[in-house]
Amino acid sequence: MKSLVSVRHCREYQAAELRSKLEKVISDCSVDGPIVRSGDRVLLKPNLLRSAVPERAIVTHPAVVDAVAGILSDCGARLSIGDSPPLGNIQRVLAKSGYESILKRHDIETVPFVQKRTIEFGDDRIYRRLELAAEVFEFDRVINIAKLKTHCQMTLTLGVKNLFGLVIGSDKASWHLRAGRVTDHFAHVLLQIYETVRPDITILDGILGMQGNGPNSGEPRYVGILSASRDAIAMDSVVARLLGFPIDSVRTCALGKELGLGNISTEDIEVVGDSLTGFPLTDFKAPKSMSMAWNLSYWNPIRRFMENHIITKPEIDGDACKNCGICMNHCPPQAISERNGKMVIDRRKCISCFCCHELCGSDAISIRQPFAGRMLSRFSK
Repeated sequence: MKSLVSVRHCREYQAAELRSKLEKVISDCSVDGPIVRSGDRVLLKPNLLRSAVPERAIVTHPAVVDAVAGILSDCGARLSIGDSPPLGNIQRVLAKSGYESILKRHDIETVPFVQKRTIEFGDDRIYRRLELAAEVFEFDRVINIAKLKTHCQMTLTLGVKNLFGLVIGSDKASWHLRAGRVTDHFAHVLLQIYETVRPDITILDGILGMQGNGPNSGEPRYVGILSASRDAIAMDSVVARLLGFPIDSVRTCALGKELGLGNISTEDIEVVGDSLTGFPLTDFKAPKSMSMAWNLSYWNPIRRFMENHIITKPEIDGDACKNCGICMNHCPPQAISERNGKMVIDRRKCISCFCCHELCGSDAISIRQPFAGRMLSRFSK
């Protein structure tokens, strides 16, 4: 059966236009029945990576959540919002990211993720057990409200990747250590989360996205779209194509299709909405870490050579670093330490998961890529 993906042009985060466009994308995805019904307990799951003003394109823009909340409230839904930011508690992230007035206006309850539920999988899956936030399973509906961003490890963070926020705090680092060295393995973790939760709809804030070295330190980039689908894998594949990325580089899409969790072929997806001009983009910046290595076995000697001599690694700018210790304390393989008052990365331990780059609030960690790596990135793009 075909998957339906709605894509609408939206110029800015102006309330009236935003509400109108979101009503349309939600309506487009409601052909098989309403997304929510009166009395439903609904969890809103935005991207709340860390405290950040909306203009930096790090978090889902509060205006998008405001409009979605208004639409669902008018349907009689009882709303809550939840996420598990890797740094800071959710209340602080919401407050510093411009969400406070929205929570009051729509009487939205904040739900910290603190309890764990163990999810068992069969022998045919790479990981037979996951622990997710137990609070998620108390709701009738889950609305996934993602942000369009690049991602130094996974190429793009869109609908499927946004659900990694259902893994509680410190467990994120454990999964990066356990699965992060092999991109496909980490993609399987994300897909098993998606398979378990299956959001009732995924909505993408793609008006102001992030290009370059996302999801924390990239460049804000106007894209001007909103998208939605009941099939997040299909939506991610449509948006990846609009941005000019090959589908095989977004491993959650490629592997999600293989596992039968969603559609990625243009023949299997019905795209509805506005006629878009100027797409696919030809100048949307990929993360420097994007390479061909994802397509090689971890034990392939070519891959091992690339990891040692070609593939990008994070680098700490000693002048910009504030020695806060966040990167050191959250590095999954414990590859970062303080020496003589400076943070230093042990290259032998670094697994290029880029958690340090993702969490640094001082923009002191950059992504450096050798010449050969830049050439490979251009070829894979």
